[in-house]
Amino acid sequence: MKKLFLILCAAFCCLTNLYSQDNFKTTQLTSTELIEAFPCWSPDGKSMVYELVARNDSPEKTGLWILNLSTMENVQIFKEIAEHPKFSPDGKYVIFDGDTGKSVKLISSEGGTAENIMPDSIIIFNGALPCWSPDGSKIAFIEGGTKSLCIMDMNTRLVQQIHQAEGFLPIPGCWTKDGKGVLVALMDFKTRKSSILKISADGKSVQQIKGHNENLYRYLELSPDGSLLVYGVFELDKRRASLWIMPAEGGKSILLTEDAGNKEAPSWSPDGKFIAFNSTRAGNCDIWMIEVDIAELQQKLGVTIK
Repeated sequence: MKKLFLILCAAFCCLTNLYSQDNFKTTQLTSTELIEAFPCWSPDGKSMVYELVARNDSPEKTGLWILNLSTMENVQIFKEIAEHPKFSPDGKYVIFDGDTGKSVKLISSEGGTAENIMPDSIIIFNGALPCWSPDGSKIAFIEGGTKSLCIMDMNTRLVQQIHQAEGFLPIPGCWTKDGKGVLVALMDFKTRKSSILKISADGKSVQQIKGHNENLYRYLELSPDGSLLVYGVFELDKRRASLWIMPAEGGKSILLTEDAGNKEAPSWSPDGKFIAFNSTRAGNCDIWMIEVDIAELQQKLGVTIK
């Protein structure tokens, strides 16, 4: 992975910026006038999938793209509006929100025909934010009709509702590393503020993970070893999105970047050395990558690895 980072730096020296307010070195991976967002690393760490929304003069570019991190070549695998793509744990498939947030679709990571996987009885509205369990047998998602957190068995396609709270929206971020629970940002519709919860896969246990403040949390992502949680915070008073990191069980938080651009949708590389995210720091929504030191972060946050 270190070799990969050196290749990236050499190939993109003109796109690499070390901001004085950044705590770690940050590299720009895409740079166009188009909107590139929601990156997700492949399980082998060699590529990432992301969504692209093109302007009116190039609608054919809208869809899902895979960036080869060795060659920096992009390949389009889906040619319609698509959001929140996630590689399956085996890297063979990509799941995503399709039809402008009205369906959940599955496509081969090599491209092809996308399959709508939800039963007709399930309502998807404004996106389901589907995320895979570690073994790839299940996905967690938002059911739009009941505003509830649900789990689908990918083999049987049976759906189970595991959490619902009146007046709140459970926004799934990721599964715990043991596959026994889902990390969720629970948003209050009235205040637009949220809390982070760990909900067991059977819905019987709900644990709050306390962060640094009360804002709108979203896009939760655990480090590969499960010790740290990176998450997006939309500060309602400042109208600004930023990335923070804290112990997986909650506590003290560290701000990863402090520039004025909005930064969201973090995705941790399989080896834990990089976090990909989308940012407007360069004036447009592009894909960036930040180099992190997990051991240093663990020390600063008081995390002890047993």
